[in-house]
Amino acid sequence: MTALKRLRKIGLMECYHSTRHYLGLDSCVVSAAQYTTQDGLALTKEILFPALRTVIETHSALGLQLDGDEATTNVYLVRLPSIDLSQMVKFSDKENVQEAFEAQLVRRFETQSDLPLWRVEVLADNTVIFALHHTIGDGMSSMVFHLSLFKALQNARSGDSTSIVAVPTDTVPVPPIDSTTSLRPSLSTIASSIYKEFVPVAWTKAHLTWTGPASPSTPDLKTRIRLMTFSAADVVAFCAAARAHDATLTSTMYVVAITVLSRMLANDPAGYTHIAGGVAISLRGVAGIPEDAFCDYPSLWPGSPRVSSDFSWPEAARVAGTLRAQKREGREIIGMLRFLCGQFVPFMKAHLGAKRGVGFCVSNLGRVQTPELEGRWTIGRTMFAQCDVVVAAAFNINVCGDPTGGLNITFSWGETCIDAGFVEGFIADFQKEFQQVIAPK
Repeated sequence: MTALKRLRKIGLMECYHSTRHYLGLDSCVVSAAQYTTQDGLALTKEILFPALRTVIETHSALGLQLDGDEATTNVYLVRLPSIDLSQMVKFSDKENVQEAFEAQLVRRFETQSDLPLWRVEVLADNTVIFALHHTIGDGMSSMVFHLSLFKALQNARSGDSTSIVAVPTDTVPVPPIDSTTSLRPSLSTIASSIYKEFVPVAWTKAHLTWTGPASPSTPDLKTRIRLMTFSAADVVAFCAAARAHDATLTSTMYVVAITVLSRMLANDPAGYTHIAGGVAISLRGVAGIPEDAFCDYPSLWPGSPRVSSDFSWPEAARVAGTLRAQKREGREIIGMLRFLCGQFVPFMKAHLGAKRGVGFCVSNLGRVQTPELEGRWTIGRTMFAQCDVVVAAAFNINVCGDPTGGLNITFSWGETCIDAGFVEGFIADFQKEFQQVIAPK
């Protein structure tokens, strides 16, 4: 890549995701939204390119690349002078979102080239798929892209549909989370991490905690996707039931997952007593970062509740309370990365072939709500997924509510990381248990 001015060095969370990508443990975050008009207008180059020009001019992260030595995490963000949309956008005659997601998730980015860290695929039914490198954005950022594109389409700029877009020089990327909020871990967090690192697993409950199969010894990013959709009426009923029991949609889904897995593992000879499941958390609120910004501000709550084959509303309420507290305490997990002293590569390599931290992870982006703007375009089904199946959770439950009120879930797992039959069975039982929650008692 031609030498460019370095804007800033990447922060702790960005370093984490950059290294994971460098080692082949992750590829990208992918989201999708279907854009429609009453007259069935197709998203052509002449319509899409001017809108993408506006989006790029709005969000500086879309004009960034990486520079430096990713093996030592001495990496910087640099601004590209221009972007050629003809290299970033693919128009496809396919309509299968599941297949398109799987193809995107196995495709890695060229992190030090003259191309930005994102790409777009437009399917035949006007579904726009957006893939981005985790260093420049998290799951929420991927939906920021779609909302920005929606605004740009509604306020269509006339004329220029050429592919070359000059990257603005008067905008700067959002600072890393290390610069916007304190990440200092408490003494109890430090002590707990040391205990987990040095105390033999056999001395703790960890050996009786299900975390899915161990990570593969060599990276394999073949990610599989299954889609599930719930109607707006079902979502209203589910959320009403959760609120009535001081729970949330996320905490209730988490307990549904624990319940289903408990039943599936009931006869496992390992005799598991706990199930480790994580919940993704956004730290934008505590860091004062607006929801419409591109940034890498996620964290994770790693829970390990006891095995229970019966769904429990008190447990769903307890998890909801824990997650509310984690919106502040989740910063400490990122702060612990400072103790690696830059040795991200050996730290992450040590997880290959090892027991996972959690068996599944729930990520809920919430409901995507489009602004009320005059125009011909509307957004229908929205969804997202991520590719961290090598050393992170054995499978992911990615949740996104669309503007129509429906709920779309993508279940993702690694082809060589966990048995497909196990995940398929979980998905079928998860859907049944979801319906049981909203069934009249």
